[in-house]
Amino acid sequence: MTTPAHEPTTAARLEHLHHISNLDWGLIANLTDVSLNAIYFARAGKRLHPRAVELLEALITLVESSPATTPDDRHDWMFEVIEGGRSRIQWFAAMSRRNRVPLQGSGYTPAQLLGAVADGGEQP
Repeated sequence: MTTPAHEPTTAARLEHLHHISNLDWGLIANLTDVSLNAIYFARAGKRLHPRAVELLEALITLVESSPATTPDDRHDWMFEVIEGGRSRIQWFAAMSRRNRVPLQGSGYTPAQLLGAVADGGEQP
């Protein structure tokens, strides 16, 4: 099965996440619940498990909801401690792994789950 020309590949989405967030590949692997080797293979064009792709997209959505405009500032925003004494990264990891329930079935976006407001509203 091929990817339509207008639809970004998983490899392109991984590179995009890395570029906009400065998250390292090991952390991206951990947050998408795959091995570092799986990330390297996906960057080379191999497929990721559908659950990993879902988590990748949720993580991109979260990072893009940041009010920051540079990769370094987005990175800092992700690690900033918010309500409950956890960083957004820690909340994402906890919410994405709890009972292995797909994020898409929750009725909330990752940003809503973490209390982040994507439209420039008040941040936690």
